[in-house]
Amino acid sequence: MNRTSLASSSLLLAAGVALTGCPEPEAQRPCTPSAGTICTVAGSNRAGVSGDLGPGWAARLYLPMDSAIGPNGHLFIVDWNNHRLRELSDPLSDGSTTDTLLTTCAGTGTLGDGPAGPALSADFNHPTDIVFDAEGQLWVAAWHNSRIIRLDPSISTMTQISGTGGRSYAGDEGPAAMAVLDLPAGLELDADGNVYFVDQANQVIRRIDAETGNITRVAGQCITNECPSGEAPTQCPGGSGKWRCGTDMAACGLPCLPSFGGDGGPALEARFALPFGQSADPAGRLALAPDGTIYLADSRNHRIRRITPDGMVETVAGTGAAGYSGDGGQAVEAQINNPVDVELTDDGMLFFTDTFNSCIRVINPDGVISTVVGQCGERGFSGDGGSPTAALLDRPYGVEIDESNGAIYVADTHNSRIRVVMP
Repeated sequence: MNRTSLASSSLLLAAGVALTGCPEPEAQRPCTPSAGTICTVAGSNRAGVSGDLGPGWAARLYLPMDSAIGPNGHLFIVDWNNHRLRELSDPLSDGSTTDTLLTTCAGTGTLGDGPAGPALSADFNHPTDIVFDAEGQLWVAAWHNSRIIRLDPSISTMTQISGTGGRSYAGDEGPAAMAVLDLPAGLELDADGNVYFVDQANQVIRRIDAETGNITRVAGQCITNECPSGEAPTQCPGGSGKWRCGTDMAACGLPCLPSFGGDGGPALEARFALPFGQSADPAGRLALAPDGTIYLADSRNHRIRRITPDGMVETVAGTGAAGYSGDGGQAVEAQINNPVDVELTDDGMLFFTDTFNSCIRVINPDGVISTVVGQCGERGFSGDGGSPTAALLDRPYGVEIDESNGAIYVADTHNSRIRVVMP
């Protein structure tokens, strides 16, 4: 698939094209998760939708975007182009029992704008990211729905938290429920229950306060046209979060421009480069450190950036030039290519999907970068049962670390599989 095919492939489902009539995949599990190897735990040899109430490895997914470990130890999967959330019990089972089953836990599979109420009656439009809070509630970035949703797994009911369903930028400093978002992507929650998310097409990071329910901008700036040298932008009127240069009010109706800027300065003046528009790919996910530091995959700037607790921004990986280089050296001197997801472990290891390089890389606390899954620069599918660095991935968009056992779950998106690497 080319760079725009991820979004355009959703037209198959929107047009009602059936995806279930192909022959079933292999009947035997290709491998069992074991130490030092990579193995598929969900998804098989074709994109599609099938497999509920059966083993995950025999099911079909369609461009899975990410995963999260639930409080019950199950693996929850964002089945992006099937417009569903799916749940895999005991993903590391050796297959000796029938307990490892895949089920749909939210979404009808019909593309729509009704992600609220009973979870199995919801019509999602490309859910993109999920995260659990301390109470076991599952938060969902409903991407094309332009909403943030909270799912209570105990009663299988969803509640809309932020976003009107419109696609623009408005509402900062007011109630999150009345705010207007545009392609909300990566989600994270801090220890106090505050929600941080990337408002992707608006090129900003926003925060929902756990106590007041109000929404604020914490990083990035939406500027709709480039300012001449020395001219500062002014905010568009009417509660808009957009800024413009010059006096032409029509500029306030333009999309937020991706750009790069701000390193060494205030995060509220930083510029990010995230894809926007109807053919955009999901991008720009977050990780939070215990001290409040925010890590962002600044996807089209080909960098990982950090917002410090005192509100300053800096680059921690990537030179800004798309490519692959740098393993064994300092991450700020390495080349990366469209990073999408970031995951921070308790011991300070920062994992990220080097998506267009088709690999997973990690930055250690000393700032040194290395590859842990895949062969960077090579796309394909191979390697199950063998070394993770000898395997081939195809445009992975998500990485999840299970802190309880060190397992690395990879959303191998263009292979329509979830794969796991065991330490």
